[in-house]
Amino acid sequence: MKLKALSIACSAAFAACAISPSAMALDGFEFHGYFRTGTLFSVENDLNQAAFPGSKENMGRLGLESDDFYELAFNKGWELEDGKKITIKTRLGENNVFGDNEHNYAMQGYSIDAKPAGLLEAYVEFEGLTSTGVMWGGQRYYGRDNYNFLTDFFYTDWSGTGLGVQRIEAGGGHWDFAYLASNHSNNPSTPSWNGGEDFNIFGLEWNAPLHMAHVRAEYGAWRIDLVGKYMSDNELYDGDWDYVEGTNFATSGFETAITYTPKGFFGISDSGFSNVRFQAGQGLGGGTMLGRSFTNYNLFSPGGAGGFGGGQGAMSLVDSSTYSYRVNAMGGWFGSNMVVLPWLQYEYQDFGDDSAFLPGESTYFWSVGVRPVFTLPSIEGFAVATELSYFDAKGSDRDDFKLTIAPTWSLATGTGPAPEIRVMATYLDSADGGDGDVFLGVQADMWW
Repeated sequence: MKLKALSIACSAAFAACAISPSAMALDGFEFHGYFRTGTLFSVENDLNQAAFPGSKENMGRLGLESDDFYELAFNKGWELEDGKKITIKTRLGENNVFGDNEHNYAMQGYSIDAKPAGLLEAYVEFEGLTSTGVMWGGQRYYGRDNYNFLTDFFYTDWSGTGLGVQRIEAGGGHWDFAYLASNHSNNPSTPSWNGGEDFNIFGLEWNAPLHMAHVRAEYGAWRIDLVGKYMSDNELYDGDWDYVEGTNFATSGFETAITYTPKGFFGISDSGFSNVRFQAGQGLGGGTMLGRSFTNYNLFSPGGAGGFGGGQGAMSLVDSSTYSYRVNAMGGWFGSNMVVLPWLQYEYQDFGDDSAFLPGESTYFWSVGVRPVFTLPSIEGFAVATELSYFDAKGSDRDDFKLTIAPTWSLATGTGPAPEIRVMATYLDSADGGDGDVFLGVQADMWW
């Protein structure tokens, strides 16, 4: 009873101390978000639903997105008398839990209607506790600014739950420091290999978390990210939870990402933007874990299940000798009546001599694409977007070509957001690894 009373007294004292400067709520609240809704049909399959016809992360998103997706972000801030600020940030969105058919189908385009919802972010920011920068804590998206909107590819996504500080001014640059943790949100899965036997993929504790420490330094046009990763257990167990001999996977790893943002369009023209990035990692920073934590989105990224299937659990089936590197470049050039948006990416994986599944083997994929958008001044709010891309993957021994034409209607708000409604026609010469096909669809797409 005394301990309980003491606990209540300490809590009350701390709360009183924390709120002693009166806090004034800032007017209103911030409302941000993104959604895309649409559908895609296969001509070769009598206009039946086209579910996941090809990898948009490799081939470009225009004309290949057969799924719906949405996010709604609500932020609320307070300012204290001493100038300190508090901001609470939350985000609702499509919660695609792998293993739950309703969610899984929506993610892969089997369902036209995007209905599942969940809390994707919930964290708080403190401004003024540090001499510069912002302190944060909670569950959040993290590192997702290394992003290519043309392919919907997050080259880094270390999202999870943790705490950190951002934009600390030191040594003439800006620094970030963070700790984050993530674990498998899907239920035990049973991929089949090794003669067709089924295994449940979890660590010794059935769900060993991934611990990450992140440091970022930004100086002018250059930025470097360093990440260390650790798991207490990373082993494979069979359906009876018995250890499978020889499946001791990496329990640590590291990775880096170096980003250069030249002036304008690769230094060629001031009218535009661009960036170039190099990434490398080993152990839990290599293979399918390069630039990733355990999230439902990362599961669907290229190589996101390690080529073995089985959900997030299979993402970590990498050995300490596994290493990977990735290079990519993307940008945009703005002309008087057209916009040209190109990208190039290459990724290499070496599974290492000690790999439990692919000893001594390596694989790679690369893709190149461009999205020219032609505006028609004579027709207000109308443009014709096109996209051409080529993809080659050694691991699947196939290559692919895509051409999309998408008449688009858009009205700019004058403050940034510009909702788009488009009609799409796409030719893919190796749809889903098979024969060529033509896809027709409609889509609405907007951020604000």
